[in-house]
Amino acid sequence: MLLEALHEEQGVHWGREGEARVPWHYKSIEEELETLYQGAALLDFSEHGLLELSGPDRTEFLHNQCTSDIRQMPRETWLETLFLNAKGQIEHLGRVLHLGESLWVSTPNAEALSRRFRRYIVFDQVEVGALSWSLLRLQGPAAGEVAQRLLPLPAYWSLKRAPGLVVARDELGVWLFTPSEEAAHLARQLLENGASLVGRAAWHIWRVERGQPDLPEAIGELPQEVGLEGRVSYKKGCYLGQEIMARLEARGQTRYQLMALLGQTQIPPGAEVFREGRPVGRVGTAVESPEWGAVALALLRKELRPGDQVRVAGWSATVAALPLH
Repeated sequence: MLLEALHEEQGVHWGREGEARVPWHYKSIEEELETLYQGAALLDFSEHGLLELSGPDRTEFLHNQCTSDIRQMPRETWLETLFLNAKGQIEHLGRVLHLGESLWVSTPNAEALSRRFRRYIVFDQVEVGALSWSLLRLQGPAAGEVAQRLLPLPAYWSLKRAPGLVVARDELGVWLFTPSEEAAHLARQLLENGASLVGRAAWHIWRVERGQPDLPEAIGELPQEVGLEGRVSYKKGCYLGQEIMARLEARGQTRYQLMALLGQTQIPPGAEVFREGRPVGRVGTAVESPEWGAVALALLRKELRPGDQVRVAGWSATVAALPLH
């Protein structure tokens, strides 16, 4: 059975993330949020691509492309990184997995990142290939317990490998990489052992309430302004955008920060935010939360404070600190 057929069997309602069709929800949003808060939520991120870098120069090449110190990565570990442009703005988000004989990069837009890599390969002995693997996410307080019924769990920020499976663990759950033809079988096993399918709608509400940035907030922005400074190593040498990162570390002069907006009505994603007639930021992800109503992540000027009133698309909204919980 293909993964899409499993979703259909489970009563999926489809939605879209960019150009990709993704599982949006299965049952009520309240039930799916409860699974994220209290249980083991199984999410399908199969639209994310997986690139494999091989060859003797793979480590040095990737080190010079991203914001993380790839040279210092131990085998069987993973990290979250950023790929910047020359202005220090985020171009791609990614996860790097060190498998020893190769490096894997998981990213929402693998085709575009692959083109970037090939553009910068000159004399480097590195090969870039695309793997036909799917990405599943098991998240929530019971995620570790459910996963451990099927396989031994790695330590945090480490990897475990089994035939046709790579598991990467963090504090909130595990990422599961498996060949696409085997993804439905793995998902069914997880469901039989206590996981529950959760769609992207509930996941976006979960991350907005907790101030977790993703593509709508990050792309084209500085890491320090969207809460992704933790993915930047200030100790490593030259990489694309490094000069801007060094300047920001030395001077600390950023103008914006990620905050929440609480609206009177649904907040339009991408809309400009105004205060007293002056533009002060833009909206990223906007959701309808069962607890908070219309709420959004927004990149706002640093002088704004929780409780300030702003206007978005002609409606009033209140600035709030993150996380909301």
